[in-house]
Amino acid sequence: MQFRPGSRLILVLGSLTVWSVIGFFWSPAAWLIPITLLIAGGLAIAEFSELRRGLRLLTLRQTVPSPVGRDREFAVSLEIQNDSSREWQAELRDESPAAALPNLWVEPVVLPANDTAQVTGAFQIPLRGRFTFGPAWIRLRGPFGLLEAQRSFDVVNTVDVYPESLLSPHELAKDAADEIRLLDQLRDTRQYGAGTEFESLQEFRQGDDPRHIDWRTSARHRRFVVRRFQVERHRDVMLLVDCGRLMGADAQNGTKLDCAVDAGLRLIRIALRGGDRCGLGIFDDQVVGFLRPIGGAGALPSFLSSLHDLQPRWRETDFSPMFARLQSRLTKRALVIILSDVVDAETSTRYRTSLATLAQRHVVLFAALQTPLLGSLISTPLETMESGFQKAVTFRLLREREQAIHALSRSGVHVLDVEPPKLTAPLVNQFIDIRRKGLV
Repeated sequence: MQFRPGSRLILVLGSLTVWSVIGFFWSPAAWLIPITLLIAGGLAIAEFSELRRGLRLLTLRQTVPSPVGRDREFAVSLEIQNDSSREWQAELRDESPAAALPNLWVEPVVLPANDTAQVTGAFQIPLRGRFTFGPAWIRLRGPFGLLEAQRSFDVVNTVDVYPESLLSPHELAKDAADEIRLLDQLRDTRQYGAGTEFESLQEFRQGDDPRHIDWRTSARHRRFVVRRFQVERHRDVMLLVDCGRLMGADAQNGTKLDCAVDAGLRLIRIALRGGDRCGLGIFDDQVVGFLRPIGGAGALPSFLSSLHDLQPRWRETDFSPMFARLQSRLTKRALVIILSDVVDAETSTRYRTSLATLAQRHVVLFAALQTPLLGSLISTPLETMESGFQKAVTFRLLREREQAIHALSRSGVHVLDVEPPKLTAPLVNQFIDIRRKGLV
C-alpha cells in the first residue's frame, strides 16, 4: 500500500508558500500559515485512515479468455468489489504483456459503495505463445483530494495465443470441407488384397483363399463365407517442423515458422479425423521435441501444447539429429512431412543426403518455404553498388536453392516449393493425393 500527495494538498502547500512571502510585508497574513497547516494536517490524517481502510475492503478479480487467435481482438475484464460504505473515485491499471496491443491499460472508474464495478479492455496479441496479464493496481483518491493511495492485487492469468485459423469460423469451415474431401478420397480408393484390415464378409467364390473362411459364420449360414481384407487405411503421419534460423524470416503474415505451425496444426487435425495416427518432431541443430504417432481426435491438444508457443531459435538447422531419432523410433513405414527450407549449398547437401536415405524407407514430403525478402531484393532496381552486390548474392542463393530442390525431387522425395502464407492448401492437397494413391 503506497500513499502520495493529492492535487489539493500540493495546491495548499503552494498557497502556504505564497502566504509566507506576503507575511514579510503584512504580518497578519503570517497567522494564516499555522491555521492552514493545522486544518490540512487534520484532514490529511483522517483521509489517510479512510484510504487505508477503503483499500483493505477492495477485492479484485481478473477474467481472461484462453485460447485466443493470433492478432484477433479479445476482451480482458476486471471486477472490483467495494465492501466499504463510501463511493470512491479510482484509477485502475493492469499490467499487460509487452507484445499486447495496447501494452498499457489505465482506466478511470467509479467504485459504488457496497457494490461491484466492472471494467473491460480490448487487446490483440500478434504473436503465438503464452502471455501473462497482471498484476493489477487500484489507486484511490481521498474524499478531500489531499492524498492518493495505491494498492497492488496479485491477479495473474495466462492467455494461450493460437494460430488464428484454428479459432476462426471461416477457417474451421474450410477444414471441415478438407476433411470431407479426404474421407471421400479414402472411400473411393479403398484397396482390397493382402491387407490386414478387416473389410467385410462375403460368400466363398472360386479362387478365394480357404484360409480366410470364417467357420463360425459359415456354420450359421450353412454355406462357406470368407473374410475380405483391405490394405490398411490408417497410416502413420510424422510432421517435422524446423525452428532454426531460416524459419524466423518475415513472411508478411508473421514469420515462416508461424505459417508452418498454422498449416501443420490444420493438417494434423484433418489427418487425425481421417483415422490416421500423427506424430511430431521439432528440431534445429538438435531435437527440440518429439512425439511418437498417436491417434484419435482427442490427441489434438497434445500437438497444440507443443506447437502453439514455438518460436524460432537462432541456430543453424541440422537435420542429422532428427534423422537419427527417426531411424531409431519410427519403425513402421510412415508419411514424413517436413516443413523447412534450404538455402546454402552445404546445408542443402547434408539435408539431401539424409532425406534421400529416409525416402528409401518412408514416404517423404518436403515443404520448402520460400523467403519473401529474396524475391523483393530481385525486383528492387539497381541504384548503388551495394544493391548490385545484394542482387548478385540473392541470385546465387536462389540458384543453389533451386538446384537443391531439384536434387531432392530426383532422389524420391515429394517436394512443395511454396510461399509461406500459401502453404496450407497445397500441403493438404498433396497429403490427400499421397493418401489417394496409396503410397503409404
